[in-house]
Amino acid sequence: MKTIWLKLTNLSDEQKVNYVRIIAILAVLILMVYAPKLWITTKDFPVVPLFDWLPIPTSPIDYILGIFFFGIQIVYIFQNKKWQGWLILGLYLYLAFVDQNRLQPYFYQSFLTIFAIEIFRKKANSKKVLYAIILVFFATYFWSGIQKVNGDFYIQWLSALNKHFSCVDTSANALICLPQWFLEAFTYAVPWLEALMGVLLLFNTTRKFGIVFILSMHGIITFLLFYLGYGYNVVPWNIQNMFSVVIIFWTLKTTNALDFFLKFFNKQKIAMLIFTIVLPFANNQTGFYDSLLSFHFFTADLNYYNVFLDEELEEKLPEHIQRFYRYQNGKAYLNMNEWAQYDNKVLFYPEERMIKYMDNYLRSFTANPNKKGLTDLVVYNHDY
Repeated sequence: MKTIWLKLTNLSDEQKVNYVRIIAILAVLILMVYAPKLWITTKDFPVVPLFDWLPIPTSPIDYILGIFFFGIQIVYIFQNKKWQGWLILGLYLYLAFVDQNRLQPYFYQSFLTIFAIEIFRKKANSKKVLYAIILVFFATYFWSGIQKVNGDFYIQWLSALNKHFSCVDTSANALICLPQWFLEAFTYAVPWLEALMGVLLLFNTTRKFGIVFILSMHGIITFLLFYLGYGYNVVPWNIQNMFSVVIIFWTLKTTNALDFFLKFFNKQKIAMLIFTIVLPFANNQTGFYDSLLSFHFFTADLNYYNVFLDEELEEKLPEHIQRFYRYQNGKAYLNMNEWAQYDNKVLFYPEERMIKYMDNYLRSFTANPNKKGLTDLVVYNHDY
């Protein structure tokens, strides 16, 4: 174990970039094995293209494309050719535009990391590339914390803590009993603690404290996912970040906390600042740009839907959809996350354009899709 630690923390800048690149691709490959149907189009759950004019591959082209996408990433691990990196990025962009459910944050972070590497020339200064990658990891922790500053997060987080760490309700199966004042204080502190993790990585004197906090957070999350028995799709992402943060930051020394943002300032740095600072800030202030792509990770403020169906539509939908019917007060509805996870093994991508597309898709099975009252879109995760 000590030998592995010494190897991971005694790397040149070029080696750091290469190791983080490999880890990013390995995480994607593991998740593709975990959720293979996400990457094909001929399945029961419909794909949701970003643009209607995009050509959507059908069988067997979708299988060939998915296998090629998987294979070229394996080749890229060993050969590390720039054309391979750009081909992978181009394929992911196309596949994500064909089905936006592929825009999951763990894929996005990995491919944003690859983008930070490939936008530089092959012989570019390794520290320039490393500083571009660092912006991705700073943004991951800083913005994930800032985006959690909302009422929905406080309510849902405290409810989860009470369920697993409070003994006020004796019917709950608590892991351990913690004082209620501590659970409430910790709930309000969590967003700022997570944002602080990103800030701590900026300074030489605090960097290792930040790494220890990050490792602790990911370790606890991974343990809880296995304990609770769900969310396995984010386990590789947690492990990816744990290794990457140690590799990048443990021995890193800078002259100024702003080096990551201002040093080596060029068009590549501007591109990375747009994705890691400008767009997340725009989302936080105005809602512009997708929430998950703005580091809304477990922020509780995203909208997840149940689609209630009237009797006419309930009867018209195909059998492969009807098997996901649930009933409330005698009325059939579809839980979009449950339906999406059956095929895709990921949550339904939580943007309004997505649920509107699915609403139109469901309505299309009736003779008059524009009839009022066929569906009722209900956000279910903010019902307090």
